[in-house]
Amino acid sequence: MTIPRFFLAGLLMLSAGATAAAQEVSPALKELAAAAGREGAMTLSWSQTTLGGSQGAARLQAAMNKMFGTNIRVTFVPGPDMARVINQVATESAAGQKAHVDVLLGAAPQIAPVAKLDFFEPVDWQKYLPGRITPEMTELGGRIIRIVTGLSGVTYNSQLAPMKPTVLQDFLKPEWKGKIASTPYAAGLDVLLAEDVWGHDKTVNYVRALSRQIAGVMRCGEAERVATGEYLALVMDCTGQDALIWQERGAPLAQLMPLDGAEQRYYYFAIPKNAQHPNAAKLFTAFLLTGEGQKLAYDTWKIDLHFLPGSKMGATVASYQKLGVKFKEVTVDWWSAHPEIEATRSELIKILTTKG
Repeated sequence: MTIPRFFLAGLLMLSAGATAAAQEVSPALKELAAAAGREGAMTLSWSQTTLGGSQGAARLQAAMNKMFGTNIRVTFVPGPDMARVINQVATESAAGQKAHVDVLLGAAPQIAPVAKLDFFEPVDWQKYLPGRITPEMTELGGRIIRIVTGLSGVTYNSQLAPMKPTVLQDFLKPEWKGKIASTPYAAGLDVLLAEDVWGHDKTVNYVRALSRQIAGVMRCGEAERVATGEYLALVMDCTGQDALIWQERGAPLAQLMPLDGAEQRYYYFAIPKNAQHPNAAKLFTAFLLTGEGQKLAYDTWKIDLHFLPGSKMGATVASYQKLGVKFKEVTVDWWSAHPEIEATRSELIKILTTKG
């Protein structure tokens, strides 16, 4: 097969920031691009605030096709929360149906509960970008791969806040009562349940006290409600990119990385075994982990993978660490090793949604 010159030129850019051994384009990546090109299409579904939503998908499509010399059409369908998309694909897989999306996106809370259903395709990701994709980036035997790093803390209105918070306990002070929100799914707070973090009793007691402080609940991705002053803080957020997105729009939003509960979590991609366009999905995933793909991830979502060369999240993590912040690394493997989280998570949700 003849490889177009513009395809090769694009591939030479792939390994920017990788080791010297990774400068040559892998044969596996060339074969994958050809197979993906024959499929010619793929479907994605996540929220409009994730990776830029529909506009971000269009940018990613254009950049991927330019890099690989393909003409793959990316259909983006604004979807519900990540757990619902993953669970729907699990149901489709069990029924012997094709998946309605080709790439699954999720973090540990969405992926770990369904990992045993074994409907993610195991992939040798390293062969596509050797030297850049490392064994540490994959979990579940290559069935999932880390694509970006999120930092969970508290998003707050820095202009209207009654004080500058430093720890989660600050939000139990009278100054915040009736002015803050939490999520209806206990985002971030669920991690505290782990025995090697806060444990059950301390977490439940805190969340019960927090429930008496909050004025309501809101979903992650609705940071405009904090920006406008409807709430002065979201305790806790999913990750902090919403604050950065709204800062660019001139809103007085900031994110607290609490000294008593900082979390570093990953978002993963997985390819369903029943994907309609598995090769295009793999190529899209590989593209997102190139230097260009990571730049677009940050441009559209304000997060990238913190340990890749040139990562902006890497600089953010380092700056927090200099301030004494110690992150709990939340991976799927870690979550699965702490069944006490899932066992008690519903208790936190009930407390937050019923205020007690």
